[in-house]
Order: sequence, then structure tokens, then C-alpha cells
Amino acid sequence: MNESTVPVFSVLDVEKRFLLRKGRSGPVELRALDSVRLDIEAGSSVALVGESGSGKSTLVRMLLGLDSPGEGRVLYDGMDLQQVLARDRARFAREVAFVYQDARGSMNPRFTIGEIIGEPMRVHRLHPAQDIPRRVASLLERVGLPASAAVRYPHQLSGGQVRRVAVARALAQEPRVIMADEAVAGLDVSVQASLLNLLRELVAELKVTLVFVTHDLGVASYLCDRIAVMYLGRILETGPVDAILQGPAHPYTRGLLESFPRFDRALRAPLRGEIPSPVDLPAGCRFAGRCPCVQPQCTAADPVARALDGARLVACLYPLSGDAAPA
Repeated sequence: MNESTVPVFSVLDVEKRFLLRKGRSGPVELRALDSVRLDIEAGSSVALVGESGSGKSTLVRMLLGLDSPGEGRVLYDGMDLQQVLARDRARFAREVAFVYQDARGSMNPRFTIGEIIGEPMRVHRLHPAQDIPRRVASLLERVGLPASAAVRYPHQLSGGQVRRVAVARALAQEPRVIMADEAVAGLDVSVQASLLNLLRELVAELKVTLVFVTHDLGVASYLCDRIAVMYLGRILETGPVDAILQGPAHPYTRGLLESFPRFDRALRAPLRGEIPSPVDLPAGCRFAGRCPCVQPQCTAADPVARALDGARLVACLYPLSGDAAPA
């Protein structure tokens, strides 16, 4: 196989369950991930989208090697990730950077901003000690912060500035892949837009692979070229951003799009019903109880992902037609 065709990450039928308690009839487990398959190509930008509890963050932890699959495998450059970590964890830690949602909490409050950004360079020995201050100043400029920020501390910066520092720290380790978990959540709209523009420019300029976790389809469509829609530990639909947004094939994806705020209509919540418990999933399709297009077979047969129009995969027995975009 040509190296250029090998995805950076391949998730192969990964399952992850967490033991909650031991009951009389057997263990009670939470299914965080269930038969997840996903390829992430080099240079692509992939958004993991879904409601809270869909398994997005758990999947990212698998990709980072922080958790190991209960079943299935995660491959990095075609090699089992657990083997990669056993052979050279330091190299993987440098090549794959992570931007935390709680950026401020992820920083040592006793370190200056310059020390925080410079730490990956020192740990991975990327630059001589005398060159690190110059490199820090360059990174601060790249993320839109003044060089004077290097002598300040995290608590002296605003939320948006701290997120920029987190991006600069990720860039400091010169990664191949950047993963970000709700990196713009909780910020003012104008600050969100500024950070999204920054991330978009950096991905285009540096050709890094981006994995972006979000519940916001608007953010996903602006920043990423592919979307994987997750629900209760499964990927229900994945494919190019434009194809999915213009004609969602899964009713859940369409529901997410219809619930997205728009100025030309009142806000509505089309996804009726409650999300089933991941501890006690229903038979058949796990979305059937909330699906406006449910058929009798949906409550009996558990759909598997299948190819649709050559560009997408969808796990639905009765996928929507291509003209099913929300009005």
C-alpha cells in the first residue's frame, strides 16, 4: 500500500464500555462507543458532531491513546496505536497535539505564557534554549497576541486570549495532527469567529490534520471539510461537509440541522423525545424512538453503515433522499 494512501488514523470497529456496577443479573455497563469505524486522512479537517453523551470526547481519547479500546483497533499511520505508544510514545506525543476545552485549567498557573508555550519545545528538544524566546514571540504573533503577553500569567488574560495561547502551545510542538475539544465553546460570538478564522488559516497554511469536536454544525461547516455525526456511541453519518449539509441522509442529521438557529425563522427543537440510556439501549435502531421517519423494521433491525452516492456512509435502513435538506 502506498504510504500516501494510508490514513493518519483508522478506527476499526472500536467499542468502549465502562463498568458502572455489578448487578445480580450481571455487570451494568455504559456503552460509550459501539462498533465505530472512521478514517482520518492526512491534511483533512474532520468534525465530530453530536449531542452531549454521543461519544465524541471518548473517541478523541482513543485517538490520543489515553484510553484503549475494549474491542477493535485504532491505527496510526497503519500501525496499531498501542504498539506505536509502546515503541515511541514521545514521538506520538509530539506529532499529535490537543487543545483542551478548559484551556485555562490546562495551564500551570505558576508559569508565564512564554514558559507555557516554550515547554513543548524544551520537552521535545525542538530548538536550542537560546532560540526558544524568539520562537515563542513568533508563535504569539501568529495567533494574534503581542509579544508582551509572554511575561503575563494565564489569569491575566481573557478567555479568548487563553484559547489563543492554547493554540500557540499546540503549534509549538510542530504537530502533524491537532485535536480540539469544543475549543470555541462558551466564548462570545465575535471571539469565536476570530478563533475559527485563526484555526482555518493555520490548517490551510501548515497542512496539519484537524480533528474538531463540536455540537455546533455551523462551526463544523465553516472549519472542516468532513463531518462525522455521532449518536449514542455510533457514527450515524459521515462524509463531505457540503454533501451532508445540503442533503442529510440520516434523520438525526436533518434534525440537528433544523435545530440550528437561523434569522429567517423561529427557533425550534425538532428532535422529539428523550435520548435513551446508554446503559439500556433499545432494540433495533437506537434513534428509532425519536425518529420522525420510523418504520416497523427500525425497532427490530440494527442498521449498519453503508455507502451512499460514493461519498458518504450512513447507518439507516431508510436513508433520506438527496433533496431532504431542511427548509
